[in-house]
Amino acid sequence: MTKISEEARRAKLLAQREQKLKELKNRQKLAANKPKKSPDDEAKDGSRRHVPLNTTTRHGEMVRAQRMVASDVHARATQHIISETPINKSLYNGFNGQQVSPAQLRAARPTKNAVRIIPIGGVGEMGIGKNMTALEYGDEIILVDMGIMFVNEDYPGVDYMVPNIEYIEKNLRKVKAIAFTHGHLDHIGAVQHLLPRFPHITPIYGTEFTLNMVKKSMNELPEVPEMNYINVEPWKHDIIQVSPSLSLEFVHVLHSIPGSTAIVVRTPNGVVLFSGDWRFEDNPIDKPFDMTRLTEIATKEGIHVMLNESTNIDTPGRHTWSEIEVGDSFGKVMNEYKNSRIIISSFSSQILRIQRALEEAAKHGRKVAFAGYSMINNLEVALRSRQIKVPKDVIMKMEDIIKLPDSRVAIICTGSQGELNAVLNRMITGQHKYIKVKNTDVVVFSSNPIPGNEIHVVNTESGLMREGAEVIRHGKNHVHGMGPLHLSGHAYFEDHVEYVQTLKPLNYIPNHGEFYMLHHSAEMAENVCGIPRERILVCDDGDVVEFLPDKTIKKNGRINVGSELYDGTGNEVHDAVVKDRLHISNEGIFIIVLTLNKKTGRLVKTPDVISRAFVYLNDSEELIGKIRHYLRTKTDHSSLDASMDTLKQEIKDDVAHILYDSTGHTPIVIPVVNKV
Repeated sequence: MTKISEEARRAKLLAQREQKLKELKNRQKLAANKPKKSPDDEAKDGSRRHVPLNTTTRHGEMVRAQRMVASDVHARATQHIISETPINKSLYNGFNGQQVSPAQLRAARPTKNAVRIIPIGGVGEMGIGKNMTALEYGDEIILVDMGIMFVNEDYPGVDYMVPNIEYIEKNLRKVKAIAFTHGHLDHIGAVQHLLPRFPHITPIYGTEFTLNMVKKSMNELPEVPEMNYINVEPWKHDIIQVSPSLSLEFVHVLHSIPGSTAIVVRTPNGVVLFSGDWRFEDNPIDKPFDMTRLTEIATKEGIHVMLNESTNIDTPGRHTWSEIEVGDSFGKVMNEYKNSRIIISSFSSQILRIQRALEEAAKHGRKVAFAGYSMINNLEVALRSRQIKVPKDVIMKMEDIIKLPDSRVAIICTGSQGELNAVLNRMITGQHKYIKVKNTDVVVFSSNPIPGNEIHVVNTESGLMREGAEVIRHGKNHVHGMGPLHLSGHAYFEDHVEYVQTLKPLNYIPNHGEFYMLHHSAEMAENVCGIPRERILVCDDGDVVEFLPDKTIKKNGRINVGSELYDGTGNEVHDAVVKDRLHISNEGIFIIVLTLNKKTGRLVKTPDVISRAFVYLNDSEELIGKIRHYLRTKTDHSSLDASMDTLKQEIKDDVAHILYDSTGHTPIVIPVVNKV
C-alpha cells in the first residue's frame, strides 16, 4: 500500500513540473514576438526613468546620514513627551527599583476608598516648572497649581510648555476646587490656556496677591472669561470645605514672592501637605513662616503624606542672611558709588527686595525708575494687593529721571538672566528709549543665574564691562566687598532636614524638581530623617499614588500626561513643526521649482533653486549646475504617465543624494512641480 502511494505522489510532482515548463516556454515565445521599444517609447511608458547621478558616495550612505539626523532631531524635539517614559528605576520608585512599564501601571485597577495623588506636571522633567498636581477621592478632585516650563534651545520658536490635562478634561465634573500655592509662573503661568476649559463656577482659591497675578494673566486674553476667584487669608487658618470629603487650609510660608502658602488637604484617609515653594529666613521683612500652625497640625492630626518641593535640596547648609541684609548691601553700593548712576537688575517678582531698594534709595537721596514689562506689571499687582510699602516721592517716570544728575538716580530693571531682549541688554546696545549704559554706571546683579543661563549672564556682564560700567554680582563678595545681593527662594539641605524632622510625615513624596533633585530629597528623607524607604515614593508625571485608609502609599496606575508647546504669541506649536525647525537649523532646506510642459513633460524653463540655511548659492555655482543638469536629464527621460507623486519622490531622493555627495549634509529637499 505504501509503495503505491509513493509512486502516485511522484507522478503528480512530474506532471506539475511539466505544466510549469510549458507555461514558461509560452511566456518566452510571447516576449520574443513582441516588437522592441525605441528609447523614446521606453521614456514614455516610464520603463527607463533612472538617471545616472555620477556620485562618489553610495545611496545607502546618504540614507544612513538621513537616519542619524532624524534620530538626533527626534531625540531633541521629544524631550517633553512623557506618556511613554518608562517608570524610573530609582530605589524609591515603589517597586524596589524594578522596571515597570507604563502599560502595566495603566492596567492597574484603582483600590477602593483610596485617595489618589497624581502629578500632572513638574516632577522629573527636562527642567523645573509646569507644576500641577491632582488629588482625587471618588468623584471629587482638587487641583493644585497650573504652571509653565520655559524651554531650552532644542525647541526653536517655542517659548514655553504647559501641562496636558487630557485626564482632567475627561473628569471636569469631578473638579471641586483649584488652589494656587503662589504666583510664580512655574505655578500659575498656564492659567491663560487651562482655566478657560473649566466651568466658570469652579472655585479658584489663593491669596490676594496670587489671585491678582492670575487675573493679570487672564486679562491679557482677547475674551476674558468670568471665573470664580476666592481670596484666602492664610493667617486665619480657615478650613475650607470644598466637597463632601475634601477640605483646604492655606498656611503662610516664606518664598521670593508675596502671598506664598503651603496647602493642607484633609481627606477621609488623613492629612496631605503640599509644601509649595518655601525657605526659612531668620529675620524676614514681612510676616514669618507660620511654622507654628504646621507644627500644630502635625502634632494634633499628623501629616500623613507630605509632598515637599526639592529645588535646592542638593545645596548644603541653610540660609544665613535675609532680604534685610540684601537691602543693606544696596545701601553699601550707594554709599561707595555716590556720584554714579545705580542700576539694579533683579527678578520682577522679588517685591520685598524691590521695597528694600526703594527704602535705601530714599535714604541716600535717590529717585527710582522702573524698566521692564514684567517689573512694572508685578509692581502694579503688589501695590493693589498692599504687598509693598513705597517711600513718599521716590518713584519717577523714566523720561523724567534722566534729567537728574547721576548721583540722584537709581534704576530697577529686569534682565539679570542675560536675556537678549530684556531691558538690561537693550541698555547696553543703546536700543532702550531712555538709557544707554556708560562708563560711570554701576550695575548690580541681584540674582543667581538659573541653570542653563550662565553663558547669557556672562555675556551680559562682558557687554557691560565693554561699555566701561562697574559690575557687582552676588557671590563675588571677595571682589566687591558689598555683602549678599541675593537670597534664593528655595530651602537648602539643612532647612529641609529641619522641616521634615519637625513635621514628622508618615509618608514622603519629593515634588517640584528635576529627577536628581527628587532622588536626593528621597535620600535625605530616608537617611537623615529616618522615614522608611517603603513610605517614600519618587514619581514620574502621570503616576497614580494611592493613599490608602491604612495610611500607606503605593503606586497603582498611570494616566496620560504630557506637554502642549506654545510660542511667544500664545499660539500652540505642533511637535512636527519643532522637528522641521531643528532639521532646517542643522542641515538647511533646499527647494527646487520645475515648470514642465504638460504635453511633452519637458522643462519649459531653467529650474529655480532656493537654498536657505544650507549653501550660499553665489558660492555654489558648480553644485547648482549639477542639480540643474540632473533635472533636465530626469525630465527628458520621465514618462508622461508617471504620477506626480512618483516624479517628486524620485527627484527628492536623487537631489538629496547629490547634495549629500557634494556637502556631507542632508537638508530638507522640497521639489515643486508645475505643469503648464
